[in-house]
Amino acid sequence: MSEAVTVELPTPLFEKLQELAEAEQTDPVTVVTRLISLAHQRQSWLRDLDRLREDIRQEGGLSLGATREEVIERLRQTRRNLFKAEYAHLYR
Repeated sequence: MSEAVTVELPTPLFEKLQELAEAEQTDPVTVVTRLISLAHQRQSWLRDLDRLREDIRQEGGLSLGATREEVIERLRQTRRNLFKAEYAHLYR
C-alpha cells in the first residue's frame, strides 16, 4: 500500500467532492485522482498549443491580411469557395 497524507479541506469543498464521488458511485480519492489526471492532460495540451503558436510565429505567422476588412474578405472568399466545391452542384 502507498503512503498516505492527510489533507484538510474547507467543509464546502469537501461536500462538493463527496457529491462528485456519489454521482460517480466511487470514493473521493478516485475523484481527486481523475481530476489530477485531467489537469495534467490539460497542461500538456496547453504546452503543445504554445509550441504550435511559437512555430507559427517563427514561420512568419498566418497571413490572414493586414486589416480587419482584408481578413473578412478572405473569410468570405473561403466560404464562397467551399460552397462552390460542396454545394453548387445542387443548384444547377
